[in-house]
Amino acid sequence: MSAHLQSREELIALLAWQVDAGIDEVLLDQPDPDAPAQRIADFVTKTPAPEQSKVPELSKAPSPALNTASATLSPVSAPNPAPVSNVATDQTLASIQTLTALRAALETMDDCALKHTASNLVFADGNAGARVMIIGESPGRDEDRVGLPFVGASGQFLDKMLASIGLDRSLVYIANLLPWRPPGNRTPTAEEVNMLLPWLRRHIQLANPEIVFILGGSSAKALLDSKDGIMKLRGKWRDVDYGDGINRPTLASLHPAYLLRSPAQKRLAFHDLLSLAGKL
Repeated sequence: MSAHLQSREELIALLAWQVDAGIDEVLLDQPDPDAPAQRIADFVTKTPAPEQSKVPELSKAPSPALNTASATLSPVSAPNPAPVSNVATDQTLASIQTLTALRAALETMDDCALKHTASNLVFADGNAGARVMIIGESPGRDEDRVGLPFVGASGQFLDKMLASIGLDRSLVYIANLLPWRPPGNRTPTAEEVNMLLPWLRRHIQLANPEIVFILGGSSAKALLDSKDGIMKLRGKWRDVDYGDGINRPTLASLHPAYLLRSPAQKRLAFHDLLSLAGKL
């Protein structure tokens, strides 16, 4: 795309709009292997040299990945905000005694950058008293718009998966690893997961399911504290203590969105569903 902007401020405004739209990579018209590595945040806050009269060509700009969780671009130059801190202390979470209170606490939580780019908090769906709690990864566009987990194409496929073993949403409780959509559906950062994982563990404690069914690699790695991929983690029952001294049978499986992209793997997911049905 050709750029017709003439001033540095206009170029910064364009970059900020792209970040807000969820664009997290920069592609150059021509490769420039000799260009030094440079963060976008450093580029937009750098003061041009006095003798510089022209804006550098976009094709010569470096191509770092944008990290919208740690830096937010604005049309005017500004220093990067300080990294968000983990506000989920043991004392804070222990004082939350109901799911309603947990949701209210998340709604008033301002320290997570994801909240400020999402449209809605995606807390949970289904029956909070169900024997099975299903935990997905991150909300997508449809979930962010509606405020409920698994409502898009992957949610429709999840409903079919549950129906294959005689379950529906009235018989399960559904939540996500993250309650807010990452911009552009990007992969959540380690900092975002570390900040919000204690809140999910408290969510599990308060819902008190008999069985936890995890869908997707990022949620399985976080909850099972493993670096293995989902193909190694899936299909195996584990007794997991989510922080309240109760060992809950936990099974990881493939995310419905992945199954829609890789239908050949549906047989593995169905095997996991049969294992879940057998446990019930």
